[in-house]
Amino acid sequence: MKLTERLRPALLRWDRLLAVTALALPLLVTMVAGFAWMVERGWLIAFIVASIGLGGVVSLIRMAIAWWRRRQSDDAARPPTALHARINPDWSADERKAFDAARGFIDEKTATPLPWEDLRPAAEEVVRRVAQASGKHGKGLLNFTVPEALLLIDRVSVRLRADIRDHVPFADSISVGTLFWLWEHREAARRLKTHGHTAWRVFRAFKSLPVAILREIEGAIAEGHASFISNEGTAIVQGLLLEEVAAAAVELYSGRLRFSDAELLELRLAAGEEDRARLAAPDRPLRIAVSGQVSAGKSSLINALLGADLAETDVIPTTDRPQTYTTEFDGIATMLLDMPGLDGSKRVAEAVHADLRSADMVLWTVRANRPAREIDRAAIEGFRAYFEQKPERRMPPLIVVITCIDEILAGWPYPENLLTDEAMAVVTDIVAAVSADIGGASAHPVPVVLTEPDWNVDRLRDRIDGQVSEALMAQRNRLRVETRTGGVRKEASRARRGLSQGFAIFGGTRPRPDDAGEGG
Repeated sequence: MKLTERLRPALLRWDRLLAVTALALPLLVTMVAGFAWMVERGWLIAFIVASIGLGGVVSLIRMAIAWWRRRQSDDAARPPTALHARINPDWSADERKAFDAARGFIDEKTATPLPWEDLRPAAEEVVRRVAQASGKHGKGLLNFTVPEALLLIDRVSVRLRADIRDHVPFADSISVGTLFWLWEHREAARRLKTHGHTAWRVFRAFKSLPVAILREIEGAIAEGHASFISNEGTAIVQGLLLEEVAAAAVELYSGRLRFSDAELLELRLAAGEEDRARLAAPDRPLRIAVSGQVSAGKSSLINALLGADLAETDVIPTTDRPQTYTTEFDGIATMLLDMPGLDGSKRVAEAVHADLRSADMVLWTVRANRPAREIDRAAIEGFRAYFEQKPERRMPPLIVVITCIDEILAGWPYPENLLTDEAMAVVTDIVAAVSADIGGASAHPVPVVLTEPDWNVDRLRDRIDGQVSEALMAQRNRLRVETRTGGVRKEASRARRGLSQGFAIFGGTRPRPDDAGEGG
């Protein structure tokens, strides 16, 4: 709907028309009176000129603002014309900061073309600035290893080869001998070019003097432009070369050249194989060693935990070497090792200690009615001292089990295996005595009766179940430490190979492949 069509219904109402007339009439009268006054005073022409001038000024201001906005948008959208080195998009913020520090120096240095003999000192300064800006506290100029420097040379060579093949004509056809011959005869080629150009100018003058004069003028003008363009191009090329040096220096000092791409791939593949091996091979069965003095109830304890009479028991020692029995604790496959009893001899003690160091949990049996516990105390102290001296090893959990409780309780067995107050006091005293003699405050011994009717075996089993996770951690630590081939061994092997080859070379002989099979 048009504006007049929308206003017509409103204007047809006399009250609104009267209001509009009352508001517009004073303005119209004032305008007419003003124009009449300016005509009378002779200011009408000046007023018209001033109005036109104001409109022109406003138009110019609007045009200037629009032009400035277009230029800003064009500058933002216009791609950079200067050539820059290709940087690694994986660089961190610190690495980009080091590169920007070098780029600022490069922009300042190549504002005008440098003499080519000054390019090497400038490149050294670029490397020094990158080194100072690398790391938390900066790095020295030579703070890199020989393999890193060689890998940098390899990467630059590969990239230079690709650029030459892509941009240099006949790069695959011209031999190095041809290039060397051209370099040796470069002065003759330059003289030939100069003399040939002079001869062409003379011939052109004889052919047509006016055309020759015009061409000389054109050549003089073009030579000036060419000189300017050549200088600008030289500065751009020098800046690009220095930026390539800066990018290579960032890669060198960032530690990215410790491994090549192929070596990183091998490491990733090895890590993947290791992860798959860990997934495919679950935790090994737990090794729970049951140890103690001779006839301390080790085999009886194993039978009670197994719920079957599998381990041989007698009043005389029945175990002269470790015996293995399989069971489960907390759903984890477990091997119970029935260790030989300690009799005070050094030979048995050393053999038992060697097996305990490779166990994942230790159940130490102490006979309640045997007050001589010095052998137990010395063995447990030696066991703990071994792991204190090896902080890289995780000590397996140790549970002290007090056996033969029934032999110190008068009136055993009790109805429903419920101890009387007197019996409980006796058990409390023996637990405190064993803790003081061999275990200390952290022992928390578990008293049990292993003969029928057994007592407190379920509590011992719960105690073992509660230590299964810690035993698994000890097992993983043990396997990791035992199977680890540390960096010292690797470096020692590398040094041995290098020394053997060095002695062979400087000694005048080289090792032959068949030497390894010869005796000597």
